[in-house]
Amino acid sequence: MLVAAPLVGAQTAHAQYPPPPPSLTLSRTTLPAGGALTFVGTGFAARQLVTASLFSKEVVLGRYRATRTGVVTGKVTIPSRTVLGGHTFKLTARHPNLTLSVGINLPGKLGLPGSQPGGSGNPHHRANLAETGSEKALALGGTAAGLTAAGGGTMLAVRRRRSS
Repeated sequence: MLVAAPLVGAQTAHAQYPPPPPSLTLSRTTLPAGGALTFVGTGFAARQLVTASLFSKEVVLGRYRATRTGVVTGKVTIPSRTVLGGHTFKLTARHPNLTLSVGINLPGKLGLPGSQPGGSGNPHHRANLAETGSEKALALGGTAAGLTAAGGGTMLAVRRRRSS
């Protein structure tokens, strides 16, 4: 009888593994600027601090605490001055790092930029693409190339001086 007791507990633990993948669910993905939406995020660490943000340009909408089971729920209001069009709603946590995101749309009036579902008024915008860099990368790359060229030039000047 003592051998059977641990096996019953093992079956319960086995049923919970592997844990389900993290997820983010919104009450709606199309809403007007100034509108509210509710969210449910799963997969966070117990009692982890989670930040809700709106992106094209980052706007922090609030900070929330995960439950003991790693679930975060909340309600946010999109600022009324938010640019119409496509944006990304994100839940972000650190230590351990986890970011969940869903595309949302703030439609405009008919005929105005942002009036098409998923449109932003920007012909180069594509919904649901990953963020892969920033505008600073080109400046940093140019600076690195300049410093490398200056270092190489200095080495040549020192070699010429030594051989003279």
